[in-house]
Amino acid sequence: MGNRLHATPRSERSALSPESTSRLSGAQILVEYLVRQGVRHVAGIPGHGSWTLSDALLDRAHEIRSIQVMHEQSAVHLADGYYRATGRPILAFTSIGPGATNTVIGMATAYVDSTAVALVTGSAHTDMRGHGLLQEFERRHVADNPRIFEPVVKEWWQPSRVDELPFVLHRAWNQMLSGRPGPILLDIPMDVLAESAEVIMPRPEEREARGRIRPAADDVERAAALLRSARRPVIIAGGGAFGADATVELLALAKRLGAPVVTTWNGKGAIDETHELSAQTIGDTASTCGNLLTAAADVVISVGQRF
Repeated sequence: MGNRLHATPRSERSALSPESTSRLSGAQILVEYLVRQGVRHVAGIPGHGSWTLSDALLDRAHEIRSIQVMHEQSAVHLADGYYRATGRPILAFTSIGPGATNTVIGMATAYVDSTAVALVTGSAHTDMRGHGLLQEFERRHVADNPRIFEPVVKEWWQPSRVDELPFVLHRAWNQMLSGRPGPILLDIPMDVLAESAEVIMPRPEEREARGRIRPAADDVERAAALLRSARRPVIIAGGGAFGADATVELLALAKRLGAPVVTTWNGKGAIDETHELSAQTIGDTASTCGNLLTAAADVVISVGQRF
């Protein structure tokens, strides 16, 4: 797994004018936004809560491919794996109720491993909320289904009008990718997906999540001084090495220091395990050499993982 691109080239995005006002259904807005973001695949299972989304995807099949999975959880795992391999997020979608809750394990995996996954679930019509129809959870709060996901998503949204969607989508996408990446949830009522409104679609490059977190210069100088005096340095690489596109720099540092590199399970692939500086993995079920080398180190450099 080498360096990965997190920004989609503008040449791959929708050619539709970003300034014009268009009358689009909620489902069409969602698909148009995905196309503008350069998303070329979605995964899910069509159902009564997402029929209009399926129709909108079919209309744009030449631009975005819909992959039907056998179980909703698989859709999220597919989106998770796609992001890990490419650095680009794709969308998973489900219907209402059980179809949505089937994804919780996949979303939990994405959350703890900090991978960017966008999930869209169907929801009961806005004028039917509170009646417990269409598999709605309403005994404590109206349309309460998304609260099941609260521990395992960065944030969730439940738009109640079609004209809210462009802003909500833009905000959700940036939340998913900014800071520490993670999964987000959009729970969209059936009527919001089906009804139409005059909207202006946002430019993807406006307020797009960008940038890198950089350490304080004084901290870098202190770390460099510590490394100059190190006799047995070891580098521990985690999954964050991929998110920062730092695998090339990681190997360069290891060569400069002559330091062995061990990885967490989430960091496997940050260095080729056949490389002479690879000491494989660290942890309770990891390699003996990795654990022994790390225990004997006088300086440990942590890249993309926390203690």
